Amino acid sequence: MTDSSTRIRSTTDRLTRRRALAAGGVLAASFAGCLGSGTDDDGSGSGDADITVFATMPAVWDFVRQVAGDHIDVIDLVPVGEHGHDWDPQPGIVREIEDGDGFVYLRDFSSWQDDAASQLETDGEVVVIEASAGIEFFDSPAEDNDEHWWMDPVECQHGVDNIADGLAEIDPDHADDYAANADAFNEELESLHTEFQDIVDRATLDELVVGTHDSFQWWHRRYGIDIHSPVGTSPDDRASPQDVREIETLIDEFGIEHVLYDVGEPAVLARDLADETDAEILPLSPVETQIDGSPEIDSSVQMDADWGYVDHFRELNFPSLEVALQTTD
Repeated sequence: MTDSSTRIRSTTDRLTRRRALAAGGVLAASFAGCLGSGTDDDGSGSGDADITVFATMPAVWDFVRQVAGDHIDVIDLVPVGEHGHDWDPQPGIVREIEDGDGFVYLRDFSSWQDDAASQLETDGEVVVIEASAGIEFFDSPAEDNDEHWWMDPVECQHGVDNIADGLAEIDPDHADDYAANADAFNEELESLHTEFQDIVDRATLDELVVGTHDSFQWWHRRYGIDIHSPVGTSPDDRASPQDVREIETLIDEFGIEHVLYDVGEPAVLARDLADETDAEILPLSPVETQIDGSPEIDSSVQMDADWGYVDHFRELNFPSLEVALQTTD
């Protein structure tokens, strides 16, 4: 791999030359940089899966690979280093996805996903799996119809079940395996929820300040944490004097000592807020960006491009929440 920032990941990072060259345009160009890295000497990949499913952002990619096991090659369309919410594919992405067997997406997450799902369903050649099916969004302080359900480990279990049902449609011979894998992963998600609840139960604060795009309001709904963001959905803006005054008031009122930031977003505002309020900065991950190394703002944070959903929580989110919520033993 010549440039990890443009890598599209599969479950094994090993793609056959046949599959890479068969997918022209956007995906073929991305795959080309991966050939020769993680392949056997003859250029063929070591994976045995004959089924390919495309996922539309990192959290969904991990859910699919957890359920798929070794039966399916799962490809994350979002390149390493790109933020899932902000990334838009080049024209023609549907033609590339049509070379696969399945497409797993989040409704209302980004317009290109909804458009691609609609076109694929019309064409009828690829199984379209809506991971959000049956999950009710809500109006949060960050946005109306807040779709960030994957930040709630309990709600995620519904999404995992949706994915298992969809994979069974693609590959009915292994339906029992997909159901068993989903059950096992949902048990891990339930354990993650228990760990999260334990942090909240030990917290002496229930207030967080987030200095980047607010993807975390589902934590308020599940765990009662009040999350304050002065920008909502405008993470590139610098803090206005009024923004800073509001944050200073919150920090003084609640004894807040930290400003948190999304590791995949520009950190200008988080820096401004921290400088103006003498707060420290801590990372959070909405599991929308895979980073191979460190985020822009903090070289002490080390991430892995192959991290799964649970890794993002245990390696980044839980340590930051322990400190920011001022937990006790």
